[in-house]
Amino acid sequence: MQLEMGFNASDSQPDGPEELGVLSGRPWHPHFAVDGELLDITRRKVCLDFSPSDYMIRILAGRGFTKTNDIENFFFPSLDQLHDPFLLQEMDLAVDRMMKAVQNGERVSVHGDFDVDGITGCALLCETLKTISSNGNKVELEPGFIPDRATDGYGVSARMVKHWASLGVTLLVTVDTGAAATEEIDLAASLGMDVIVLDHHIFDDRPNAVALVNPRRCNATYPNDELCGVAVAFKFAQALQQNDPTCLPDDFLDSVLDLVALGLVADQMAIVDENRILVKKGLERFNDRSKIRVGLAALLSVAGLDRGFPVTTSDFAYQLAPRINACGRIGRVMSALELLLTDDPIVARDLAAEADRTNTRRKEQDILLKGEALDMALPYVNRGDCGLVLESRGWHKGIIGIGAARLVEQYQLPVILISVEGNEARGSARSVPHIDVKSAMDQCSEHLVRHGGHAQAAGMTLRARDIDAFRTAFLEALDKMPHTGPVPEGYDLDLCMDEISARDVAKLVNEMEHLEPFGSGNRKPIFRCNNLQLQKQPTPLSGGAHLRFAFRGPAVANVDETPALSREFVSFGSGDSWRRMMIDEGLNAQDILNMRWDVLFQVGRSTFRPRHGQYDPVQQLLIDIKPVASS
Repeated sequence: MQLEMGFNASDSQPDGPEELGVLSGRPWHPHFAVDGELLDITRRKVCLDFSPSDYMIRILAGRGFTKTNDIENFFFPSLDQLHDPFLLQEMDLAVDRMMKAVQNGERVSVHGDFDVDGITGCALLCETLKTISSNGNKVELEPGFIPDRATDGYGVSARMVKHWASLGVTLLVTVDTGAAATEEIDLAASLGMDVIVLDHHIFDDRPNAVALVNPRRCNATYPNDELCGVAVAFKFAQALQQNDPTCLPDDFLDSVLDLVALGLVADQMAIVDENRILVKKGLERFNDRSKIRVGLAALLSVAGLDRGFPVTTSDFAYQLAPRINACGRIGRVMSALELLLTDDPIVARDLAAEADRTNTRRKEQDILLKGEALDMALPYVNRGDCGLVLESRGWHKGIIGIGAARLVEQYQLPVILISVEGNEARGSARSVPHIDVKSAMDQCSEHLVRHGGHAQAAGMTLRARDIDAFRTAFLEALDKMPHTGPVPEGYDLDLCMDEISARDVAKLVNEMEHLEPFGSGNRKPIFRCNNLQLQKQPTPLSGGAHLRFAFRGPAVANVDETPALSREFVSFGSGDSWRRMMIDEGLNAQDILNMRWDVLFQVGRSTFRPRHGQYDPVQQLLIDIKPVASS
């Protein structure tokens, strides 16, 4: 049966004033509208082994997939569809210099960065340079290096540049870093070392590198500017093999797709076009237990993801990436690189356990930081500041980026959190869409020792005594930028849950899986359902951090079917917002039950198997909720 019931275009634009979502603090806007003609045209072009519902066709058409070729590429991606790596500026220079190093047997080093993108990129390059050969010649490869935040700070490590020069290294390759490292690359050149930079961060002045491969450089013409560091490293390997098909094994590019997929998702790059191909193929490798690398298999095990369910991009984002990131933030960063490169199952098990323990410590610190930051932020939010700049001597610099992201979610404002140690301060900035936090920081550069990043995330170093002056200048810069109020929470379609069955929802879950992988640029579909009534007060989970919602609804026409609303909705991280709404609005328990509610939600496969009781294969995830607007 096709899920064609419950769709009502008029429901997307309810009458009355626009209410803000209780959990997001944002207005809700439908993403698009697809008329009947476009729906029919698109349906005729979709060739799958099942008959897709109107919901799926509307989502495809609304996301721009209306041409036969685009639809085929979306559902059946292939590495043959990747762009020519030599379209990246200076890729030819990078390949020529590397092949020269291979042919001459030069000593080479690789420098990554301390997030998932930089660590996976470093691992990919280490495997590439360990494997590459030309006429029997190979490079002498130094162990890969990831800088420690506490001792090396941000960017390329001058300490390691000097160390490598003393060992006779003549070529350094940086990944996910280096585009702004003018001083360190000048140092390398002065010590007789060439540098190839594989990066995706914005920079002002080109460093003195023999090659700078960056899809986001000024006047770049490469078709995909959403490559992250590890993806640029992959394009470098692709170019090396395209230049000389014998220099790497035929299956080499396939063998590193797991690293590329993990880095792309963790760095929140758009999962469209070329990136969709890389992530989808990387997921296929993850889910082939005969091919998955030992370290990632061990990481899946400690994360509880080895129970037979397919690994998804959500698992990357919420389970695997945090454990690797934790090593770079507050742990032993090189352990993460060792985990990705080891072939020893026992070593992998120990390193994965170390990453898991470090992530537990990180979560504990994150909770404390978030609570402190929320208390500090409230006076500034209440007076209507256009951004937040908060500092503390008690915050670890490795987790302030996570804390800043939490406050952005809470208040929908650009946020900078600053960790102060002695006379020096380190800051991490996160922003909302359409507000370029890096541009705002550029206008305050006289107060900063160094800074870098991009529109949505940036980092900085400054003197502790300059924090107040920086805060004033930063808020002034933000105030001059165009503001349009809170960024809307978008949704795809209306889905009247009180008119369909639980079995219909299960069919929809199966159908939505054909749209994966999900991520930035291809978000998991969000549905809206209006005019619901709660059965009872939301049930607190995990000490009140999360909530479970149960709604009333009429039984479906077929009495043999279980109503969709018989299944409760889980809402993660919603406890504080719900309780604050109750207090602010002066609502009691009975008020909540008497009110009517609109909800935004997602449906997906549940991977939770209770020890006792029946397994439910479907999870209904509540994204936002708000009272029905008065007419």
